[in-house]
Amino acid sequence: MLVAPHPHAMYQVAFLPPQFGKVVPWLMLNREGLDILIHPETGEDVADHTKHSLWLGEKLELNVKVLRPRTVNASF
Repeated sequence: MLVAPHPHAMYQVAFLPPQFGKVVPWLMLNREGLDILIHPETGEDVADHTKHSLWLGEKLELNVKVLRPRTVNASF
């Protein structure tokens, strides 16, 4: 089952930036073979899933075409 943009079903865990230093090391030590994508949520979905992401385990190929591209405000 595809869960866009992910090639496999994924489980999401959200945490606040101040928790990064505790959550990510715990995931690194306890992922038990799972592939984990860690990314911010800035509103720029493509960049968040690519340039600003961190993988624990295998880096999976994402279908970023289904993500919202960054929008540029046109000046009038």
